[in-house]
Amino acid sequence: MTPLDRTRTGTESSAARFYPWLPVLTTLATLATVLVLALTGNGTAAATVAAVGATAGGLQITVHIRR
Repeated sequence: MTPLDRTRTGTESSAARFYPWLPVLTTLATLATVLVLALTGNGTAAATVAAVGATAGGLQITVHIRR
């Protein structure tokens, strides 16, 4: 008889462990880029990158995998 328990028994994939950190890493990369551009005198480029980063931070993408 087939068990009804559908709990995973294996380990998590590397993507599943990395996914929660993706917004944090994206934010840090955006802040670092804006800081470098601002310190090198590229104020317009820094403002553009900051605006794109703020817009991307407001988006949420959900993926549903069907098996």
